[in-house]
Amino acid sequence: MRIRSHLVLTAAASLLPMVLAAGLALDRIRSNEREIALRGLRETVRATSLLVDREAQGALSALRVLGNSPSLKVHDFAALHAQASSLNRLPDVWTVLLDAQGRQLLNTHETYGTPASEVLQTELVKRVGASGTPEIGSLEVGPQTGRVRVTINVPVTLADGERYVFAQAFSANHWQKATMQSQLPSDWIIAVIDRGGRFIARSHMTDALLGKAARPELVEAASRALDGMIEHATVEGVWSYDAFSHSSLTGWTVAVAAPVVSIDSAGNRSMLLAAAGLLVAVVAAFLSAAFFGRRFTSAIDASGRYAFSLGRGQTPQVQPSSIAEIDALNQHLLYAGKLLDSERESRVAAEAERERLLQGERLARESAQAQNAAKDQFLALLGHELRNPLAAIAGATALLNLKPPDNARDQRARQIIQRQNRHLSRIVDDLLDASRLMAGKIVLELKPLNLAECVHHCVEAVRASAHAQGYHITARAQEVWVSGDAVRMEQILNNLLNNALKFSLPDGTVEVSVQGDGGMAVVQVRDAGVGMDAELLRHIFEPFVQGPAPADRLQSGMGIGLSLVQQLVALHGGTVEASSAGAHQGSLFTLRFSAVAAAQSEDLQPQPAKPVGGRLVYVEDNQDARESTAQLLRMSGYEVVEVGDGAEAVAAVISNRPDLVMLDLGLPGLDGHEIARRLRANPLTGAIPLIALSGYGPVGANDGSTPAAFDAHLVKPVDATALEREIARLLARAA
Repeated sequence: MRIRSHLVLTAAASLLPMVLAAGLALDRIRSNEREIALRGLRETVRATSLLVDREAQGALSALRVLGNSPSLKVHDFAALHAQASSLNRLPDVWTVLLDAQGRQLLNTHETYGTPASEVLQTELVKRVGASGTPEIGSLEVGPQTGRVRVTINVPVTLADGERYVFAQAFSANHWQKATMQSQLPSDWIIAVIDRGGRFIARSHMTDALLGKAARPELVEAASRALDGMIEHATVEGVWSYDAFSHSSLTGWTVAVAAPVVSIDSAGNRSMLLAAAGLLVAVVAAFLSAAFFGRRFTSAIDASGRYAFSLGRGQTPQVQPSSIAEIDALNQHLLYAGKLLDSERESRVAAEAERERLLQGERLARESAQAQNAAKDQFLALLGHELRNPLAAIAGATALLNLKPPDNARDQRARQIIQRQNRHLSRIVDDLLDASRLMAGKIVLELKPLNLAECVHHCVEAVRASAHAQGYHITARAQEVWVSGDAVRMEQILNNLLNNALKFSLPDGTVEVSVQGDGGMAVVQVRDAGVGMDAELLRHIFEPFVQGPAPADRLQSGMGIGLSLVQQLVALHGGTVEASSAGAHQGSLFTLRFSAVAAAQSEDLQPQPAKPVGGRLVYVEDNQDARESTAQLLRMSGYEVVEVGDGAEAVAAVISNRPDLVMLDLGLPGLDGHEIARRLRANPLTGAIPLIALSGYGPVGANDGSTPAAFDAHLVKPVDATALEREIARLLARAA
């Protein structure tokens, strides 16, 4: 067999696996392209369905607000008409108020006092008024005006038992504008279908199909599942993939249809291009084998003639060939040397490339470390910048509370300020704690801890808070001791209790229990609130994951409280589990810690009595926070010397000889740490108790970062009671 035949067979053998693999790859490409297109179809349906639900939910919330209007309670329909008109988006959205018999009392589409030009579905209105449940209607046509509309109806019952129905009417044109996406392919069709299977909005043949029945197979599929996809012929007769999403809020179906030809065309084009490239490669391989086989045969035949000449003792007249190996037969050693040189140069180049890659990796790692440090610094500065104004607000509010309010409105305003200030403080603490936990910077101060006593303290504190009003919190606790950090354990319990209250219905019950179980301490927090489905349970301890809020309130919080709970429990060597029977079946959180013997407990020390008077030096650069806190302390009997600059702090302490010094750590120029070091180094001031006030977060003894120079560390905004208690403790100890 000639060399040319060998080359052809070699090329064929080499190409065969490649052809098979390419065939499989082409089929995979086609399938992937089709799957990507179908995924885009599903995402479009999901996004459009969210738009529809958002519109409906907004209308329900707005109508509930109108239902609580004082104007309705006093039957001031003119004022109520003006309030309801603020919701108008004429000519497409307007609001109607009807009595329990379906009679129209006001219509923001008309001037107040104008006789009704249209009547909503009387039976629907009566049904909503009687059931007391909001209802979203189907497509209807106004008998007098001829307007095609959809209504969202919310019942209202006044204190005297009088019933009304607020309805917000949406024209079909509104849904057309709200749901149609211009960036979609021109042959894709978006449709919104009501409960009766009729088109509310459609991107193609809009006017002709408005109010007409959708394809029965689509309506049937949507009745069986909340979302899915079918393959069928559209109203236009085009065979299409039709993805749909059925809303449990509105009862409507959003569907997006894309022609099968359009979905499959992208994959077919990719497959054809790849197949063409493969065919070109095969043809080129066989042509190359034939061409180079001819050259090899000629060169070897010439070498045979030269060998025959040498055998006959003749000196052949060697002609250079086009093949380097044959020309270099007698110079292979030289060529070998050249190959070694080439290999050595390649190795040097490879070493240089490896060094370059190592340097790049080192620079990337250093950059990542710098970015992580910058992130930590940013969070610390953010906490500081937020805590300073929060401290000023807390101090000013505490001052206001020392004087009885003039009226209920002032009292309510003070309570709102205090509640929101505490809420913001918790958010800042959670953010900074989450960052420190991820960085592994929190270290627990473990001591024998009575869980029953800790639970009772937390429950009493939560009961006294404003957001627990209207709820029933019960505690059943056996005395069980664990090795724990009291501050962090309180944080765990508070997060679970606040979470239970947030997702409980009004007048709901939250139960907390503590018991021993075979060498374990078990804490359970149970509520009868909105509950959790199986999907939410799988992710409930992940950061920023939250369940749906109850229908009577908006979502609140950042979704990091339960993530903090899980990580803090793990630091204690314990476990936390969440369980629920499903939506509206309540939730149960179970904590388990290793129990310790009660004999290992420490006696609780009584709190020192508050000393009468005392001179304090207060160093704080935030004027508002400094003035409000100083005024509170003066009203409690202390003499307070205010210092606003770190550079003047040491001189002020030496000249005033105070009984105690409060230092802000984040002072510009000379910071609190340096001031503390200088005071401790001076014999005149070395024994004065020092309290550190920080806006950078809770960096106390629990994470090992409190400098030895300080006797206590408090985090802004500082509770006035806690501050006075800490001052009293240190003054009593010094005395």
